[in-house]
Formats: sequence, C-alpha cells, structure tokens
Amino acid sequence: MKHDPSTPPSGWPGMEMVGMTKLTDDIYYGWLGEQTNPTFWHWCTALEDVPADRKVHEGCWVAAGTSAHTLVSREPLHLEPSLLWRCCGTHGFVRNGEWVSV
Repeated sequence: MKHDPSTPPSGWPGMEMVGMTKLTDDIYYGWLGEQTNPTFWHWCTALEDVPADRKVHEGCWVAAGTSAHTLVSREPLHLEPSLLWRCCGTHGFVRNGEWVSV
C-alpha cells in the first residue's frame, strides 16, 4: 500500500486510529485505542531520500506519542509542552486545536 502526505497511517495494522485530524499539510493526530492522549503523525521530508528498505513504513510518516504530555483540553485540542520531531527539527505547540510552530 502506498502512503503519502494526504493519507496518514490511520489504519496501519496495530496503529488503527480514530478521529484523525489534520493540523497542517504534514501533521495529523488521532486517538489510538483507549489512550488518553493523542498520537501525532508528521510527514518528514528529511526521510524522502532514505531507501524504502531502511524505513519502518513505506513513506515518510513519523509517529510521536504524547503520553508524557499534559492534555489540557481535548476539544479544541490543547497539549503541553511542545512537540519536537528530532528527525527534521519540526517543533511546535498544539493550542486551541491549531499547530503553532516554534
């Protein structure tokens, strides 16, 4: 199955997510099972030149769990502290249901 930025991995085996929500063109979040906090997905352009056999999944989606974060509000989503993807340096907050880049 081909994955791209317009199709986040909401149905990948073991990662079946509900309530997938687009924050930006390359950042989505959703809810995994009974977890209190959401899981985030980021399309990482830093991985575009990595051969497919060296990636965990086809494409460039990178997950970020937030179990150590504080869920201030579920609707609209507000999470503290910020999220950082070390793969490419994407960094920002989710406040009032929107991504705020740092």
